[in-house]
Amino acid sequence: MDGTTLVRVALRHRRTSLLDKTLLKDSASRRHTFAAALQQFEEQLHAARVVSAATRPINLYYGLVQAGLAMAAAHVPGTWTFNKHGLKALNMESAIPDVSVRPDGSGAFQAVSDATGSPRTENAISIGSLWNSIPELAEVPITGLTTAPAVTLIADSRPVVQPRMGRAAPRPAKAVEYLSATVCVNNDLPEPQDRKAWLEDFLPKYPGLNGGQLLGSAADSFRQIRPGRFTVEFCWPAPRNGMEAAEIDSFFDARAPQYRFVADRYLRPTLEPGKTPPTPLMSWWLLLYTFSMLARYQPRKWSEALDVDRSRSAAALEYALDVALEVVPHLVLEGLDQDLLLLAKPIAF
Repeated sequence: MDGTTLVRVALRHRRTSLLDKTLLKDSASRRHTFAAALQQFEEQLHAARVVSAATRPINLYYGLVQAGLAMAAAHVPGTWTFNKHGLKALNMESAIPDVSVRPDGSGAFQAVSDATGSPRTENAISIGSLWNSIPELAEVPITGLTTAPAVTLIADSRPVVQPRMGRAAPRPAKAVEYLSATVCVNNDLPEPQDRKAWLEDFLPKYPGLNGGQLLGSAADSFRQIRPGRFTVEFCWPAPRNGMEAAEIDSFFDARAPQYRFVADRYLRPTLEPGKTPPTPLMSWWLLLYTFSMLARYQPRKWSEALDVDRSRSAAALEYALDVALEVVPHLVLEGLDQDLLLLAKPIAF
């Protein structure tokens, strides 16, 4: 059974399996809303598969809202219903990466953010920033992106005794353990004389790198994989010596949580100064809301953006909407369960 089929079956199973484990057990109103909302979510996604990219964002977004209502019915104490989006699209006449979305009062976005433990946003965020923060989209750019993308982090399951500081560096009197990880960057490898400046620019963009340092010298820690892709090795002082693998996993979960597949971790850029970005589920929510607004109220602009013979971003936009059909159900399932569901990575041939 592939991952997509597994998620689809699991979502249908949740229609009964969550009834006795959540707030649904105490309220007929919650149960009835839960069932109807998940049915609508399923049908909206089915409709999204049938229509073209010109209409698909509308089905995807409204399906996601119904899934959010089911999450709220299952998990939000007190008032759990909503009748507003809680969002507002801004400057929709601008180029697509520059169209923005911001919170607007209280509504579905705020309720589902709280229900799923996602940080709330406070300011306007551009489509370009959202796009680059979503792991599936960061490596497939649309024209005009200028913000930092999500990057892969490969965590080492074993501590190292100390960073590699070169032969001349004195060894500490007492061994100090460090936790290390490799970050993969899709860009040209900086020249040795430029690496300090590159780090000063790179580090503040990723909250997960707070407190980190190079694992050795700038010459040793940078490595080119191929033209346009390189790696950087970072490390952090271990909270204590002798940490077990599960403790190391927890350390990195707080910085770059596993995402959709076992051992797949991503550093996601901050979208607001000093704040952790919304979860991938709520980042997709913001993106699909904005796309749906463009499709509904700027149909000419949206159709022109999707014209593969004229728009350089058309293929990437189609890709994003195709990927959403696979990713959104997975993230909805995690939101319903309030837990990760990590799949085995498909084998690439």
